[in-house]
Amino acid sequence: MYEISRLEMLDYDDLISVEQHEIKEVKDRPEADNKLRKAIFFLFAEGFLRTLSKIKSKSNKSLIVPKYKTIIKVKYNGKNYINHSIQTSTHSNDFVIKNAFFETQDSQDYSINNNQITFNQFSGEETYFERDSRIFSIPEKKLNSNNDSIAVYNEGVFLYGLGDYARVYIAPNIKNIKKIFCVDYVSTYSNYYKNAYQFDYNGLVPQDSYHTIGSVKKPLVIIATYHSDHTRIAKELFDINPNTLFFIEKPPCVTPQDIVDLVDLYRKGAKIEIGYNRRFIPINQEIKRKLKGQKAVINISIKEILINDNHWYFWENQGTRITGNLTHWVDICNFWLEDEIPVELSMLKSPTKDETFSVSILYSGGSIANITVSDKGNPLRGVQEKIEIRTEFETYFIDDYLKMYFISKNGRKTNKSKIKRIKGHDNMYKHVVNLLSNKSRLKYSVEDLVKTAITTYHLSEMFRNDTKNSQIKDHIMALLKNNKE
Repeated sequence: MYEISRLEMLDYDDLISVEQHEIKEVKDRPEADNKLRKAIFFLFAEGFLRTLSKIKSKSNKSLIVPKYKTIIKVKYNGKNYINHSIQTSTHSNDFVIKNAFFETQDSQDYSINNNQITFNQFSGEETYFERDSRIFSIPEKKLNSNNDSIAVYNEGVFLYGLGDYARVYIAPNIKNIKKIFCVDYVSTYSNYYKNAYQFDYNGLVPQDSYHTIGSVKKPLVIIATYHSDHTRIAKELFDINPNTLFFIEKPPCVTPQDIVDLVDLYRKGAKIEIGYNRRFIPINQEIKRKLKGQKAVINISIKEILINDNHWYFWENQGTRITGNLTHWVDICNFWLEDEIPVELSMLKSPTKDETFSVSILYSGGSIANITVSDKGNPLRGVQEKIEIRTEFETYFIDDYLKMYFISKNGRKTNKSKIKRIKGHDNMYKHVVNLLSNKSRLKYSVEDLVKTAITTYHLSEMFRNDTKNSQIKDHIMALLKNNKE
């Protein structure tokens, strides 16, 4: 495993050359067919300010960054080394790389046109160079630590990951908190976010902030980066400052080791909240109370957003789109059925290229959740959800959180309608702010983490390996037992 670092952090002798070739890459999201109609829908469904914020974020030309295939050649200890990466800047002091260098050999082609070379340093994919014995990590520079120059804070926010989500959903909800440090691998985003939202410092890699967080008595860390970073960043920051309050956007884990590591942080007393926003929708909380002690059959149909093949959700180390999105509905089923444990999974997958599939989750108390997900359907309204929940005598139906009805035991039907489609983001971040000021308590338990993370991981592996059935009870119980020991 080779660490992501800033090039200028490394203690090489000389930067010999930088070769770059701009990538004429298509966007990772297709353009909407009818932007005006889409804007009108979201104006009513999510409100003026949220819709305006989305439009401003998407249309801000200063945040449109180029991408360059980049070959960096350096000299270290008398030898020449090569590094491949994708950069969003032509300035070497903005370069973020994987610290994996290859000693140059005349017999090998290190050029940009070599199709065997993987340039994406974040994707987790290895090239044939990385399987070669000559791979080398350059040591980092030894920095003179002067603690007197580090400001001491009582509390404040450290934010990791500054994309659209951070601009639209996070920024408005933390505007009244002291903002200390923001970090993104893209220098354009990092500089913009610092200035636009009044952070004291900004950086390109999480390590940039580590010397500062140790001087904060009560830091709030919000992690909204690539999924593969989530647990690692939390673990590294906890080691520096165990007083940190962590808010980790979903999914908190990608790999089994991530799950073990995060469970270990719970065991050590880390203060952790996880960002599954649907838990904070009022109607979902009402349903949870009504389902207490009951066996249920849950049917969920999801219209996913359209994304292109080059979207980062599809990278090798991100855990499939199940980890990125379907995990939301796995978690909400676990939320509703908190007294039960997932024991068995089934999956049916369409043979077409798109991710169209259905999963079933059998619970220890006899409840069953069926989730069907596809990007098929009209895309104008974004993610759309149709949910039906049936107990022995009652029925609950949710139509995209705009219309709902309940049929009670006596047959009475109660209808509810909403003007705005509330997905829980604002309530979730209000809860996070209240956690920082001790006005709320942590809600996402280690049991919640284990049930959702294990189920999500197994579903992702089933999808990758075309597996139709998986028993997961023993995996869940083993982790829960280890946590109690």
